[in-house]
Amino acid sequence: MGQKIVIDPVTRIEGHGKITLHLNDEGMVNQAFFHIGQVRGFEKLCEGRPFYEMPSLMARICGICPVSHLMASAKACDALMGVQIPEPAANLRRIMNLAQIIQSHALSFFHLASPDLLLGMDADPATRSIFGLMAANPDLARDGIRLRQVGQQIVESLGGKRIHPAWVVPGGVNAPLSVEQRDRILSLVPNGIDIILKTLAWYKRGLEKHREEIRTFGNFPTMFLGMVSATGGLGFYGDGFLRIVDSTGSVVADHVDPHTYQEFLGEAVEPWTYLKFPYYKPAGYPNGIYRVGPLARLNLVNQCGSPLADQEFAEFRSLERGAVLSSFHYHYARLIEILFCLEKMDQLLNEKDILSKHVRAF
Repeated sequence: MGQKIVIDPVTRIEGHGKITLHLNDEGMVNQAFFHIGQVRGFEKLCEGRPFYEMPSLMARICGICPVSHLMASAKACDALMGVQIPEPAANLRRIMNLAQIIQSHALSFFHLASPDLLLGMDADPATRSIFGLMAANPDLARDGIRLRQVGQQIVESLGGKRIHPAWVVPGGVNAPLSVEQRDRILSLVPNGIDIILKTLAWYKRGLEKHREEIRTFGNFPTMFLGMVSATGGLGFYGDGFLRIVDSTGSVVADHVDPHTYQEFLGEAVEPWTYLKFPYYKPAGYPNGIYRVGPLARLNLVNQCGSPLADQEFAEFRSLERGAVLSSFHYHYARLIEILFCLEKMDQLLNEKDILSKHVRAF
């Protein structure tokens, strides 16, 4: 007789979920299900509301990455109004978005993943946490807290608060950048770069001892989808194009206008979860499933687009002859993206018109 194991709730994830494992008579996993039991309903909440409320409303989708939802909604409002926002405003939005990626990636790597990497996958769950990490490697734990603080402080400096800032609005941003703000943000970047370079070195030194996890952890062929900048680099703000590659790294679709995504992306539903399953329509479901996020982006781009990150990117791409398939390397990709975000932020803050007062389209 088989056995069922239920893990509820799943911890150390950015959200709420549970896992059901069905074991066969030999005690091996026969089926595994990841359940999302919440109905968010944001699409329904939006109906009948003024469009200018959308950015602040959409930011409430998440308390960890509110800026992403804020930005996507504000850009949709820009399109509804038919305006092109001033370039200084677009760059200020980019800076806030980069800052959020830094803090969110730092949370994921240091607080959620590092206890497994440092203490071991089979360590006592009571100590396999950020508190156990602080006891075993206080320097690594402090670096994680400091790096996340860099991102949070920049979001707060621009938007007035760290969670759900109301600074990004339809048509641009609601206040220009001051000299004092710029200088304060710039002063945070060098320390952030020092921390992430040290962390990358630590992570790469430990890859050999995690060889088995790399081989087995979510290592399977899929397609990868993400946004690519006009120059073929990382494009977080969404002003580039979509690219899809297969598990060998070969391009399946390129230079796809993101506004037309519904023409080639579909959503499947399953009876055991409220989570939807996007897929590439020409391949059908489930063959057309694809991965997104840091691992996908580094499998898609030609380069990151900043000097230090490009050096790390070259090492990352040397891991495999085609696409890097092991989900273990989401950690590696996440660290490289943090480095890129810090370098890109420094570049944007030194743009000659970054202090311009023209930050709204009127």
